[in-house]
Amino acid sequence: MAYLGLTEQAKNGLVSRSKNYDKTKRFPAFWGPNYDWTPDQDHGGTLMKTFQSMLLQIDPYSKKMYLTPAWPKNWNATFKLHAPYNTIIEGTVKNGIIETLVVTPSSRKNDIIISE
Repeated sequence: MAYLGLTEQAKNGLVSRSKNYDKTKRFPAFWGPNYDWTPDQDHGGTLMKTFQSMLLQIDPYSKKMYLTPAWPKNWNATFKLHAPYNTIIEGTVKNGIIETLVVTPSSRKNDIIISE
């Protein structure tokens, strides 16, 4: 949903799926088997990828980086993300507004498109 720009659906899916857990296990992140074994790592990996994709998406053809393309306006975050081409993006988003943004190397800052 995040790659389609469907913010509300991505948020709802992320929140509801992160609450699921295998009640027979001691730790909440030990999700039940999904045709393999417990703990299942696919659930957590998919949650992390969804979360990151809501915050940052990359166009591999133009090298453009889309910041907050599916980020809920009422979610705040401080982030440090590693992007392609040895790029590190650090910042803070509050109430849908990017308050701080540091891009390393600084030459890649021109490739960032901040979604509204």
